[in-house]
Amino acid sequence: MRSVKNKMSAGDGMSFAEFTYPLLQAWDWWHMYSHNNVQLQIGGSDQYGNIVAGMDAIKYIATSQSETQQEPGPMDAPYGITVPLLTTSSGQKFGKSAGNAVWLDKDLTSPFDLYGVCSPLLYPRPFIPYHD
Repeated sequence: MRSVKNKMSAGDGMSFAEFTYPLLQAWDWWHMYSHNNVQLQIGGSDQYGNIVAGMDAIKYIATSQSETQQEPGPMDAPYGITVPLLTTSSGQKFGKSAGNAVWLDKDLTSPFDLYGVCSPLLYPRPFIPYHD
């Protein structure tokens, strides 16, 4: 919980919602893991701490509930992946809090706007073959 330490040392303080968010996200993942076998969580790089908290919670709870008291093996373990945040051309991140969220609903985000955000992800430039 490095973010908690950073906020407290900076003197900014932390709201109850900010403090409990990683716990709620970890519990949500545990529920999906135990009921739906969801082993992978993918999130933006700003979610790294929350994803690690979820992995730790799943391992702890699974070990506590296991008769053998062993952590899940590699085929049953939780995994997390972080990706760079999607940003606008000005560097502002996309998201609900920034007011520019990308929705998979045509009434909230037009197909044109969705294509504009997703096309760099679908057709990354570094993977275009180079021919002499």
